[in-house]
Amino acid sequence: MEIDPLEVVIKWLAANLTKAGGRVAGKHRYGVEWKSDQLGVSVILDGGQPELYGSTSKIRVEVQIRAEKRIEVIDAWRELVDLSRESERTVVSTSLGSALMHYFKQDSGFSILYDKDLNKEMGLAFFEALVAEEAVA
Repeated sequence: MEIDPLEVVIKWLAANLTKAGGRVAGKHRYGVEWKSDQLGVSVILDGGQPELYGSTSKIRVEVQIRAEKRIEVIDAWRELVDLSRESERTVVSTSLGSALMHYFKQDSGFSILYDKDLNKEMGLAFFEALVAEEAVA
């Protein structure tokens, strides 16, 4: 697969997770692009299942939601769950072309933590995504 499936997930979430206002990245950007009082989402690759003979990729991602207030974290997680329950396949534009997001579904329970380094509330959940390199809906 030439198209990075993690990039597909990040771009899809940045476009669809309204609570984050586009602040979705492979690692948090606090102190660089994001202000400390803004909600942000980090999406980290956590393995997956390789497709050796096709152009699809099933990946597992760790999603971290950080915000000043716990309720903001919970509201963003609820929106993530709503997105994961949608059944529409979506074409996503990436730096290497278009890909098809078949699904994005929750793969774990939700945990509420505290990020001591950033002094922020943090939510943590794992999701699975199926991405196809060819954007044929």
